[in-house]
Amino acid sequence: VYIYSIMLLNDLRANFHLYAVCSSCDRMEAVNIPTLLQTLPADTPIGQIRQRVRCRGCNSRTNDIRIVYVGEGERSATFQYRR
Repeated sequence: VYIYSIMLLNDLRANFHLYAVCSSCDRMEAVNIPTLLQTLPADTPIGQIRQRVRCRGCNSRTNDIRIVYVGEGERSATFQYRR
């Protein structure tokens, strides 16, 4: 069994989508990984990204992100978070 370890921003590039989720106002927004890679080093730990997430709706920091596996290539995926 192969287990893929996601630890760095660069690990998300090919097969994952990243979503920021605000627990305060229930807002969810896709985070553009290529844009992050333009502003942050590829070896940025996911934990540091989690600490930087701020909601555009209510401006709170929730430290909540969802990493969604979408498969190889440019396949699109839909992710909905519900409580």
